[in-house]
Amino acid sequence: MYGMTRIGVLSDTHLTTVTQEFKSIVSSLFRDVEIIIHAGDIVTREVYDYLCAWDVRAVRGNMDGFDLAALLPHKRVEVIEGRRIGITHGKGPPYGIEQLVLSEFTDVDIIVFGHSHTPTCSERGGIFLFNPGAMRNPASGPPSVGILEIGKEIKFKHLAVK
Repeated sequence: MYGMTRIGVLSDTHLTTVTQEFKSIVSSLFRDVEIIIHAGDIVTREVYDYLCAWDVRAVRGNMDGFDLAALLPHKRVEVIEGRRIGITHGKGPPYGIEQLVLSEFTDVDIIVFGHSHTPTCSERGGIFLFNPGAMRNPASGPPSVGILEIGKEIKFKHLAVK
């Protein structure tokens, strides 16, 4: 039948170093996740290396350094619990970003993206679109991350970062 996988979702962390605050946020909000998806703008290799203590699936963002740009793809597709998840950062102005990320993929069930710094959860043409928001410098509201649960059903949740 179906298993259930719980995934922590990050984007736009914009950190140049691993801070105690970041460690605390990740260890508390993602304490029971099996995988972490990072939708770009990690910024430095140090932060990426820290996240590699988990099973991390990441893409590069427009603010990531050359070392990360060489290491991480612009986009990727992961299959988790039989669901195809497209992961990309996004680009350009926030208006129209959902259409832009939809055009990046074919044959996916979910698209995880970042860039706009705005928490989003919507569905277009049977494809779920999920942006966890920004861990730093949100467009509005509190900083946020996300939880994605994939099993028989797909569930999305935004969590405010305190």
